[in-house]
Amino acid sequence: MKKGTAVPLVALTEEELTRVLTYAGLVLVAFELVKSPIVRPIREFYSNTKFGAGMPFKSFERDVLSRHRNEFEACLMYLRDFMEAIDSEDMGAIQALRTHRNEVAHDLANRLHLLRVDSYASLLTRVDKALFKLSNYRTYIELGTDAELRSKGVDWETVKGHEYLLFEEIRRKVRVLETHAAD
Repeated sequence: MKKGTAVPLVALTEEELTRVLTYAGLVLVAFELVKSPIVRPIREFYSNTKFGAGMPFKSFERDVLSRHRNEFEACLMYLRDFMEAIDSEDMGAIQALRTHRNEVAHDLANRLHLLRVDSYASLLTRVDKALFKLSNYRTYIELGTDAELRSKGVDWETVKGHEYLLFEEIRRKVRVLETHAAD
């Protein structure tokens, strides 16, 4: 079968098709949630800001874009190497999710019968860990300097941002991986 020709859906049961499409939606949402605390907040941090002498920050171009020609990759490297918000394992999980998301999003019709949802459980576990770290970091950056919150003894190591809370809720409700394992 040549590329671009969809496989007939007769090969999938109603339950299998529902499961695969639900999983595809989870992958698309997961990537958007992971992406949201990466590029935009970093770009916004540097926009219209002049840093004084002695500051560790110079410019978006120098601090971020000099790391890689792709802005997304450059921002990941910045978060790993400069801000130490994520580590190499987290970066690998995010890049794997991005690759998987692109495959799912751009060739879903041809992949419907090939997607083995169970085989991606470890990827989602790794993404969960990376997204928690990104979300925790962004929440601390946005709220951690608030004197009122600091005086309340907030445990910043456990704070979950909105991206992570949404991902956690979706995974809890969808349970696309756990459902099949129970069959």
